[in-house]
Amino acid sequence: MVFTLGYYGSKGSSVIFFTFVSLFIESKRLTLDMTKPQKPLEYLNQVLVPETAIRLIAQDRGGITLREARKIMEDSREFGMYVHDVEEEDI
Repeated sequence: MVFTLGYYGSKGSSVIFFTFVSLFIESKRLTLDMTKPQKPLEYLNQVLVPETAIRLIAQDRGGITLREARKIMEDSREFGMYVHDVEEEDI
C-alpha cells in the first residue's frame, strides 16, 4: 500500500519506500525481530516512510519544526495526489 505524503504524493512515497526496501529489506538489515509486532514492510510503510517525509518537508522549508512539517504534509495531500501521483508506467 502506498500512502500520499503531502506534496510528495504517491510517487514520492514510492521512491522513499523502494529506497528503504533496497537499503533495509534486501540487505537484511531490518528483521522481523527488530520490527515486532509489525512485519518489516509494514514498519517501513507505516513508520519510516512517513517520518522521512516529515523530515524532508522540514528540511525543504528551511528547518521548521516537525509538528509544522506534519501539518504541511496533511494540508498538501490533495496537491500531491494531483501533481505527483503514481502512473501505471511508474509501477
